[in-house]
Amino acid sequence: RALHNVQLSTNHSRRKKKQMVTHSSSTGESFSMPTTTTTSSTPLSSDRHRFNSWALLFLFSTLALTAHETDDSNANAGANKLVTAVSSITLIISAIMSIAHLGFSGLLSSMFVGTLIEGLLALIALALWAGCLPVVMDPRKGLAQMYVGKQSDEVIDYQPIISNANLYFCSWGAAICVLSVFAQYVRERLGGSSRGGSGMGYTNLWYLLGLASVVVVIEGMRFKNQVCVIDGGAETATCGRNTYGLVTGIIGLIVSVIISLFSSFGKDSALVTTVSSFLCAILYTICAGLLTFDKGPATYVGNQYLAAWSGFFLSFAIFGSVV
Repeated sequence: RALHNVQLSTNHSRRKKKQMVTHSSSTGESFSMPTTTTTSSTPLSSDRHRFNSWALLFLFSTLALTAHETDDSNANAGANKLVTAVSSITLIISAIMSIAHLGFSGLLSSMFVGTLIEGLLALIALALWAGCLPVVMDPRKGLAQMYVGKQSDEVIDYQPIISNANLYFCSWGAAICVLSVFAQYVRERLGGSSRGGSGMGYTNLWYLLGLASVVVVIEGMRFKNQVCVIDGGAETATCGRNTYGLVTGIIGLIVSVIISLFSSFGKDSALVTTVSSFLCAILYTICAGLLTFDKGPATYVGNQYLAAWSGFFLSFAIFGSVV
């Protein structure tokens, strides 16, 4: 009898569960566990990255302004006013954008974050530092770099070296931060973040490689026009190595601009990126060797030295990420 009662209880439980399932199916109710809907985090991630870049731009602008104003050796009045004005303006712009990205004010965030105003401010800051950096880095003005010579027989061997390290590195830090902000903004506006593409993770690296290539070209032209034209300013082999650096910088600039634009649109391909980065890696390997060793024009630490090695490491960083 006990066994019979257990069987009856089991059958009753089974009929009850079956009735519950039938009832839920007929009424359309769902008793499944609630699921969490995951939304795309790309806009939030992009905004956070831009906030970090804006905040760093504020920091570097403040430090650059301080380093310049506390340097007693500045004698060029026009250049001094330019550096002060640019660092002050970008300090104000980056402060406003950093506050807007923090979200303390909904009105401020809706006006600036991800809007055309943010893009315009980023473009203005980029243009200001693009115009200011050549002045800051000009060795003849003596703001962040200066010429020194290694007397060897009849050859002086002039090379630029860093004379104000704080102004030098903070100016470059500000320029890189504002370039990063602009690159992220352009990619988001063009829809590259939502379309994907093989360059999602390294679009900024292509922009930085383009920046390094610009510096290699500018410094190569400056060395050619300011040193190689002087009798005894540099050896013939040194000027020849400088010419190779110019060619490498031009090729690297063209390639990086084209690929970064396609990457911003999300239209780049892994094959093109691999071939392009491999070409740049080979060119910059030779470039860094010729410019910074032996009779190269950049054996001292300066713009040309750092740009050549930056091009080398950035090229291999891009190539390594797609292989």
